[in-house]
Amino acid sequence: MIRNSIRNKLIVFLLAATIIPFSTSIAMTYFITKHNVIEETIKTNSNLIYQGKTNITNHLNVIQQASLSIYNDTSLYGAVENGAVDYLDRGEIFRGMQAIVMSVKEIQQAYLYLSNSNKSFLFSQGNIFRNEGTGPKYVPQVGKSDTVLEPTHLSHTYKSSGFNPLPSVPVFTLHRSITNAVTMKEFGTLSIDVNLNMIRSIAEQLYEQGKEQLFILDSGGTVIYGPDPMLLGQTLEDGWVKHLQQLDQPSGNFEWNSDEFKGIHIYERMDSPYHDWILVKRIPNELLNSNARQITEINMMILIAFMIVVIGATLVISIRFTTPIKRLIGTIGKIQTGNMHADIDVKGNDEFAILAGRFRSMMERINNLIMREYQLEIANKTNQLKALQAQINPHFLYNSLQSIGTLALQHNAPQVYSLISSLAKLMRYSMNSDTVVPFASELSHVKAYLELQMQRFEHKLTVNYEADESIMHIPVPKMILQPLVENYFKHGFDQRSVSETLTIAARLGDDGRMEIRVQDEGTGMTEDTLQKLRRRLEARPRHQQEEESIGLINVMSRLRLYYEDEAEMIIDHNKPSGVTVTLRIPTLPKEAS
Repeated sequence: MIRNSIRNKLIVFLLAATIIPFSTSIAMTYFITKHNVIEETIKTNSNLIYQGKTNITNHLNVIQQASLSIYNDTSLYGAVENGAVDYLDRGEIFRGMQAIVMSVKEIQQAYLYLSNSNKSFLFSQGNIFRNEGTGPKYVPQVGKSDTVLEPTHLSHTYKSSGFNPLPSVPVFTLHRSITNAVTMKEFGTLSIDVNLNMIRSIAEQLYEQGKEQLFILDSGGTVIYGPDPMLLGQTLEDGWVKHLQQLDQPSGNFEWNSDEFKGIHIYERMDSPYHDWILVKRIPNELLNSNARQITEINMMILIAFMIVVIGATLVISIRFTTPIKRLIGTIGKIQTGNMHADIDVKGNDEFAILAGRFRSMMERINNLIMREYQLEIANKTNQLKALQAQINPHFLYNSLQSIGTLALQHNAPQVYSLISSLAKLMRYSMNSDTVVPFASELSHVKAYLELQMQRFEHKLTVNYEADESIMHIPVPKMILQPLVENYFKHGFDQRSVSETLTIAARLGDDGRMEIRVQDEGTGMTEDTLQKLRRRLEARPRHQQEEESIGLINVMSRLRLYYEDEAEMIIDHNKPSGVTVTLRIPTLPKEAS
């Protein structure tokens, strides 16, 4: 049904021409937008995570700097080194630990353990609590490092008693070993509990809660900070954490696809001598692709609205198209039955009305051409009859010339016989019906013509022939050489001159074409005349005037029929006087048009 109905074809074509490009555009826009959004999101969030890492590192450096005050305060350092043996030392320890806690508002409490005297001091809630007896003490495990960061855990009393402790809150702890810089003897350990307020404040600026996730992990996968408070201090065993731990780059991103999460991870390492935290942000694909989906939804709504308009317009256009086409088909059917004068009933100013008018004009022209063809056929028959009658006269003249030549020999007049023979050759050559002849025949014809001209002008003309024997067999169109020579006698020969020389040369050129040159020492032509002649030779008139049926223009026109654009005629001035005409034609002629 679709193949036989132009209306259905129009509907299918217009819908396809609309849906396919627009759908392709939507798909390409979606994928390009998706790619650009992901790249831009990664770039933006990488910069954001880097800034967050810098802020957190600065915060940790402030806390680490506060822990160094135990070395900077000589009185406090002396009390620690003495083991807090008297109340003066205890006073210095109270003052020093108070200064440490007050230096950073996020410090929850500070704990000092003196290994040389087995005493401990906890500064909390603005007071210091001592544990100087033989009871158990909390001894931090620093190891070989002088400073370590303990991951997030719930705050505790460090085995101190005698007070009402505050509710436990998540904190991370900086443990610093206190040693003598000279003897490397350890006096004790300073522990500073820091709540997560500052880190939480920084982290909340780095991700969109509820849609994204932000984690701060240590090298073992323990959660320093995370979106779920229940995960604080827990060690994650997820696959993405193990993959992250295997990466060597200090920063970067990777894609992760699992049942639990599909999206992008962007991370920054915060390596320092006392901690090796990793700041990582998880962005799900749903959030990454939301902008691209919004653009696609808008394009889909535009496509649906556009489709409704296209379907309506297609129906209207198809009806308008099919009505005049059916009328045109009906008229063509009448013409097929032989009614060549059937009219087309299509009105209006659109393309179909123009088509009907052109078709009507075409039929009128066909009728006229049919009539003209009959007339041409009658005229050709008449011309053929006249041509047959015209052949009688040349044959009669040729036979008469042979009789006159015989009579000249009988009366001992060889020169007269020679001239009559040359004239007979000219007539015999012109009577030959061949259109293509060997170059030797063309040259022989010109020699006969020049013998008559030399007799006419007595001793004023000298002719030089410079034709290679190797090209004599090459076929050329008949009567291309004599018009070049005849042009010299018509326009260039000076009868007042004592002597003139005409040179006819032929050879095989370097480009493989045959080169024929006719060079005279006649009067020549002016530059203006030469340019006009060149323009006429380059032009390709559709009809030649009768007076132009011979000569250079006719020769060039005939050569183009045989060789098309491979034929070339060059006309130049000859020094000191005269004109040189050069023909270049292929050695293997093509069929004429």
